[in-house]
Amino acid sequence: MKIYNLKSEAAAWEEVQRLRRDFNPELLKDIRINSGEEAVERATEVIQRLLTDLKDYNLNFPQISPGHGSGHLTRDFVNAGILFRNLETDPRDAFVGFVGGSLHDIGCVIISRYEESTRAVRHAEAGALFTRHLLENQKDLSDLERTAIAYSIAAHTHYRGESEVKCDDGETRIVKPYMELDKNGKPVWPVWFTRWVDRLDCNGPAYLGRHYLTLAEEHKDFDGLTHFDVRFAHHMTPLLRHFKDQVDDKGVRNQTMSEHMKMFADSQTNESPYGKHDYGFMVQLRDGSKDMLNRIVYATQVPTIFSPEREREIREVWRKFLYGNVEPSMLGSVTSGTLDGMFGELEDKTRHAWCSAFLTTIYEYSRWAEERLKYIERQDSRSYSFKPITDDVREVIKPRYWE
Repeated sequence: MKIYNLKSEAAAWEEVQRLRRDFNPELLKDIRINSGEEAVERATEVIQRLLTDLKDYNLNFPQISPGHGSGHLTRDFVNAGILFRNLETDPRDAFVGFVGGSLHDIGCVIISRYEESTRAVRHAEAGALFTRHLLENQKDLSDLERTAIAYSIAAHTHYRGESEVKCDDGETRIVKPYMELDKNGKPVWPVWFTRWVDRLDCNGPAYLGRHYLTLAEEHKDFDGLTHFDVRFAHHMTPLLRHFKDQVDDKGVRNQTMSEHMKMFADSQTNESPYGKHDYGFMVQLRDGSKDMLNRIVYATQVPTIFSPEREREIREVWRKFLYGNVEPSMLGSVTSGTLDGMFGELEDKTRHAWCSAFLTTIYEYSRWAEERLKYIERQDSRSYSFKPITDDVREVIKPRYWE
């Protein structure tokens, strides 16, 4: 059984710097793709072969930290397929963006998403190095294509400035933004497309469940500039303040979950650093999901009182949603149960505010899933398979909470 690791962070850091040097947007024109249909078909083949190769490695996908596990990976693959079958763009860029977008969080199987504040080689970089390693087995890919895919995965973490990191190995390293514009100031589309796929599951009804599943343990989150502590009881307070007011007396961010969701919804515009290059079908997908997420956020702001019986019903359906759709694994089931126990200790006002949001999420997800399933059904049946994650992506997407 093969085992993949990153050796020391120092060695992995040097590999990342080499990847940065190897990538040149000018070389993307040499990718051998002639049409949008070929881009989608070839990307799907590359992804499925890579996932097949993963069976030879000692990796446990069901144990990826909830919120970034099998459910997220499946939705990334589905969203990428829908996006690039309907987006007018250069097929060479679509090919790299499809593969990169579908696999951008594969590094979470190596490095925990929420253990990154003392690392310079994080889940994005780990995923990039691992993917490039796996793609060496696919002889029909050129070195350029392997490098472009790996770079797009590394660059999906949208660093907006340089940061100094004191790493666990005692070294201090400077993490810099990735190249996202070419020498003429034009977007490096494979980088942006990979980020687009990431954003499509950081928006809409599945995202509340994803984020909620990360709250079973205290951890540090990242707001694009700094890492900050996340603690369950405070985070669940249904406060909704302006971004600049979400800090304590020491200037440390203390964001609530309502505020976190609103931050993501507000970033889904062409006026934000993240959405400034959005166009075409991406805007349609983005805006529809943003409206859903906003309705979920505002549901926490409407005073609502539920009977004890109704609250129990809502919490049970919410648990089924978490382990049936958001994170369909044993870890998802265990984590959802742990969180329900923690949720029961919150004050009535807070529980009822979030029960209202949970109900809204279920309604919005039903609509979202219905739309996605229609797109999936129009695709070739080869696109249904995402092994070893799932035999059929439709089984992850379709609502499971009424069963």
